[in-house]
Amino acid sequence: MERIIVHLIRGGAKEAHEAITQDLVQKFDLFPIHERVTPHLTLKRWFKIGDQEMNELCNNLDIFTASQRQSQYSLSGFGNFGEGVIYVDVVPSSEMSKFVTDLLETLSKVGGLTFEEFDSPRDFHATVAMRSLKPFDFNKIWSYLKTVPQPSFQMRFDNFAILKKIDDKLFIERVWELNP
Repeated sequence: MERIIVHLIRGGAKEAHEAITQDLVQKFDLFPIHERVTPHLTLKRWFKIGDQEMNELCNNLDIFTASQRQSQYSLSGFGNFGEGVIYVDVVPSSEMSKFVTDLLETLSKVGGLTFEEFDSPRDFHATVAMRSLKPFDFNKIWSYLKTVPQPSFQMRFDNFAILKKIDDKLFIERVWELNP
């Protein structure tokens, strides 16, 4: 079973993200991301591990979480990776970036987990359109997004979760809440 580790976007920002993706689906016939996965920031990309390694992972994350505190970040405006991904941009606090670095260090101790170049705390984003899920005309969508109110939210980095993929949908498997 494929899994990812994410920060769950909550509250008004979650609602705004879902509204943006729904709007883009209606106007541009995009893949409905909001029907596949809850709004999130990916912290560790796809991995597959066995039950024993999953138990080790959860135990390590329980221990790690006990010493971690909430931090802040902002969701502000739109960004893109070339013409293939459009997202809501994230401006992390130094504390959030350090948390993710420390999280990846903790994960590196779990047997069976592999890491890629994109498993690093440098390009936080909340995807609203992805060409690999369904082709789209980047220029039309990008021009449209310049005409709508830009997302702007001050957020608490207060959780992380494991999502598991079942039948091309991602479901929350477990959530860790960070100390205030």
